[in-house]
Amino acid sequence: MSLAETLKRTCKKLGENNKPTYVVMAIAAVKGICRPTFTMMDKTEKPETKKYTALREGLTEAIAIPAYWASGELAGALAKKVFNKDKALAKRAETNLMFLGVCTAALIIIPAVCSVAIKPIMNMMGLKPPEENEQPKKIQANQTPVQPYQFNTFHDKNKFPQMRTFTGRPQIGLRVGGL
Repeated sequence: MSLAETLKRTCKKLGENNKPTYVVMAIAAVKGICRPTFTMMDKTEKPETKKYTALREGLTEAIAIPAYWASGELAGALAKKVFNKDKALAKRAETNLMFLGVCTAALIIIPAVCSVAIKPIMNMMGLKPPEENEQPKKIQANQTPVQPYQFNTFHDKNKFPQMRTFTGRPQIGLRVGGL
């Protein structure tokens, strides 16, 4: 058998049995491996920051994979139950509802579970966010803390610097090109 025939048969088999759940789970698995790896290879970050970020990214994908699987399979089972009389429609409905289940997992379930679970897991491991690890500088008794410059919003001619620019368009939303 030739390589072209093997490739053709493999692609046909994958196309017939392809479920949205499997695709998204594969993407999540690759992200769970690659993102922490690339984070740890960053030479510009502090080691504590790299370790915390890589572990957080890995935990997010570890939560995502079963969430994708469960939501996709539950939605597919619902489609089989609702559309069990028409087999052709049931197959299409199963695939479409699996896709919607995976989307629901990505938009609602995974962020909700991550916001509830990741911080306690990281605390149990003894890891804190890098900004919590930094100790505030202590002020000695004879020093006064330096206050940042307060810009006056009124047009006081004696104040410097006067930081005002004029623009004829609203300053909200995404700005592209630095204008």
